[in-house]
Amino acid sequence: MFIRTKKVKGYEYAYIVANKWKKGKVKQKTKKYLGRVYRFEKSANVSFFEFYNITSMESYVKNTPKIKILKDLIQLELHNHGFQKHGDVWQNKSCYVDVSNLRIFNNKGKNIALAFNDGFLTNYTIRTIIRIKPTTDQDVYRLAKAFVEAGINIPKEIFVGIYNKL
Repeated sequence: MFIRTKKVKGYEYAYIVANKWKKGKVKQKTKKYLGRVYRFEKSANVSFFEFYNITSMESYVKNTPKIKILKDLIQLELHNHGFQKHGDVWQNKSCYVDVSNLRIFNNKGKNIALAFNDGFLTNYTIRTIIRIKPTTDQDVYRLAKAFVEAGINIPKEIFVGIYNKL
């Protein structure tokens, strides 16, 4: 399965799509609606270690739960894409990300997709990352792919640390 976007009446929407082979032809089947797509260009390029003032990656990974690391990575992407923090909620125009509850929505409360770094940060892509428990090489590949699909740039040291931790 993969994320596909579609333009309808000038707006872009994201969907989870699966390919099915039928009589030698590929047929795409929509599995889940993810929400309207909002695109944001990178406005800053702060590194993970600089943003959180981390001096020891080993200590950070060892002492930080996986979910907290994920939230930290998301907040860095939000910062680098022009979002402003108001308590636990980050905002850019009519887009909101509640980091404590890992929820992405617009000013009408509807789920949305944030297009970052050739990926889409959505409630679905965040849950996908959380659910993967890397026990095999294929799971490690799936975890790396999930970060890319979510548009989250993860430093190699942090990814290796998460893998070693699990």
